[in-house]
Amino acid sequence: MSDDGGAVTVLEDRPELAAATEDILAVDAERETWTFDDVPVDSGMFGELVSSGIVEKADDGNYRVANPNTVRASLGDEPAADESSSLETPDFSNAFENIAIEPRAIAMLAGALAVLLAARAYVIGAIYRGGDIVLSGNDPYYYRYWVEQIAAEAGGRLDFASLAVLPDAVTKGEPLMVATLWWVAELLGGGDRIIGHVLAWYPVLSALVSGVLVYLLAVRVTNDRRVGLASVLFLAFLPGHAFRTSLGFADHHAFDYPWLGLTALALLVVLTVGRDEERAWISQPTTWIAAGGLGLGIAGQVLSWEAGPLLIVPVGLAVAAATVLDLYVGRTPSLRYVPVLLGVGLGALLTWGVHAVAGWHTTLVASAPILLFIGVAGVVLLAVLVDRIGGTATQLVAVDAVVGIGGLLLVRSVFSEQWAEFVGRLDTLFRSDAIAEVYGLFSTESFGFLFLLGFTLILALPVMVWCVRLAATDNPGWAVLGTYAWYFLVLATIQVRFVGELGTFISIFAGYAFVALAAHIDLARPTARTSESVRSVTIPDRKTIGLLFALFLLVGSFGALQVPIKTSQIVIDDGTYETATALDANAAAHELEYPKNYVFSRWGQNRVYNYFVSGESRSYAYAQNNYADFATSTNPEEWYDRLSGRAGYVVVQSDTPVNASRAIHTRLYESYGSRTEQAPGVAHYRPVFATADGRYKAFALVPGGTIEGTAAPNATVTASTTLSVSNQTVEYQRQTTAGSDGAFSVTVANPGTYTVTTGNKTREVVVSEEAVTEGGNVSVSNGTV
Repeated sequence: MSDDGGAVTVLEDRPELAAATEDILAVDAERETWTFDDVPVDSGMFGELVSSGIVEKADDGNYRVANPNTVRASLGDEPAADESSSLETPDFSNAFENIAIEPRAIAMLAGALAVLLAARAYVIGAIYRGGDIVLSGNDPYYYRYWVEQIAAEAGGRLDFASLAVLPDAVTKGEPLMVATLWWVAELLGGGDRIIGHVLAWYPVLSALVSGVLVYLLAVRVTNDRRVGLASVLFLAFLPGHAFRTSLGFADHHAFDYPWLGLTALALLVVLTVGRDEERAWISQPTTWIAAGGLGLGIAGQVLSWEAGPLLIVPVGLAVAAATVLDLYVGRTPSLRYVPVLLGVGLGALLTWGVHAVAGWHTTLVASAPILLFIGVAGVVLLAVLVDRIGGTATQLVAVDAVVGIGGLLLVRSVFSEQWAEFVGRLDTLFRSDAIAEVYGLFSTESFGFLFLLGFTLILALPVMVWCVRLAATDNPGWAVLGTYAWYFLVLATIQVRFVGELGTFISIFAGYAFVALAAHIDLARPTARTSESVRSVTIPDRKTIGLLFALFLLVGSFGALQVPIKTSQIVIDDGTYETATALDANAAAHELEYPKNYVFSRWGQNRVYNYFVSGESRSYAYAQNNYADFATSTNPEEWYDRLSGRAGYVVVQSDTPVNASRAIHTRLYESYGSRTEQAPGVAHYRPVFATADGRYKAFALVPGGTIEGTAAPNATVTASTTLSVSNQTVEYQRQTTAGSDGAFSVTVANPGTYTVTTGNKTREVVVSEEAVTEGGNVSVSNGTV
């Protein structure tokens, strides 16, 4: 037996041994003696604990802690009570006892979050330029439009009646997101500029909140802060999550992630608080705080997005997995599921209440939490019944499957109308069109899962498979994480739009795998065992830090390289921004108002152009339905007639897949509408801007000025002039044939001095600005050309 004072002295002099000592105490409390392989401590620290007398060899040749009570006291813990003399339940009064963060851990978490922030906000120069806030992508301008519309109607931050301006497309789509962004903008002072800032930065805030939630989830399940820190770093460099939460990309997905993390964390806490004691959960505030968080998370998830019901399905699946685990470890499913039911019920009540009062979402969507409550209650009841009749975990799985299928058939029969709507929404989920986010994760169109997830999924998959075994150690937390991860992997396999949701969970599995890998090559202590104490973090020496960094580069560098690549694909490029601002200036100079300043373009940039030119960025439907036909058509006159009164500008760009020489797009892009040997010129498309590299060219729709005159009968008449388009000199030419009486007329899209030629005769004529914009006629004087 070692000297008691020696243990105290050693631990005071060597504080870095404290974490290893705590891990050994946890194992020692469960066993009389144990071997080195039973404790998660590296050989160096273990040898020091043996040599100092804290650990000693027992008579059977194994090890034990020499004086557990003294060692606990030296660590600042209360001595363990003698189980033979007390049946007192351990005190877990701290609301989130297993995720308490020590100062060193706070600093390390702050560092990991700083990395996450840098990976999301490094594009700040592309978002703030030219005095404008240039949001990334196309859809964010839809939300920007509606937030500005609410702000224009609102009389202040408490004027919720202004939300009535929202159409069904928003109230049945993403009402909570739009309302929240408006309210936050009003809270910060209001105005379009503030709205721009809020929309630009909210995805970054979402990423940071998600990072904290990922840390809490990881630590709660693994009891190892190192896993939490590694998980945050893997999330930082997950390309599919990074671009959706990058600065400026104010899409709805970023708003969904914190609700998802909150729901998963709350469910995990409810299922793990006091699981070793039948009634311990009742007296713990953590239980009821988490139940409230579960309800809030479910309601927020559903109210944020019309497909929100898909994101709460894992709650029911995870509860089912927890009940199966109960039977597997020989524990009777009991009243400990009451907080889960209360949380889900609260979510159902909040969702339906908002639906009834504000009219948000369809009845089907608002009913989803109610159906979840019924499902969770049914799962728990089935578990109790199967346990009562002596059934096994395997039999419970079979019963759950049969009853679940039967329930779906019953719903289809009784609620046929709602079922038809549900099937219609599933068709939307499985649809296939030109929008990138509807491709599957493993399809060639999405450029492979490596470009969206890096090596993170490869690193996480073995642990995702192994998590069944980890959960079987009576840790429902692994069951929750595994359920969420596998569920979203299935959804992401169908559509990559769910990669961000998947990333929240596979980053945790990757973090666990990374720590385990580091331990395997002796760069870290082994991962923590299931215990009540959370493993502390220590700062390794410089050599170990360097080796850990090299290991992280090995498994995480591909994802880190893909983050800027994927993000750059959604950032508005200079050409689009320059074209938009040039058209805005042109429209202002000509005092054009919507719809006469509507920009007709490819739908992928249509909202961007129209936000900067007219502010009308609510829809790209017209462009999506018509632009491809316009670009490939060979009849510019017909399209001018169709666009008159509907649009004021047309934008063409180099990467539009049109090759026909007589197609409108080719004639505008290649020759600014001028006649070529392959195609005649066009009359009503006036070039007003071209980028320096020539990739983008914009045209104003004009009636055009008509040059009239006489020439020899049936003679070919050519009218040509030189234009200056964005400091580039352009030759513009049109050609026509005189009639049998010698009369001719030709409409030109540009003002200027034209040389009218027929045979070897030429005349000059000036076409004024007014003639082009108002549709005037100009005669060639001095007789026949």
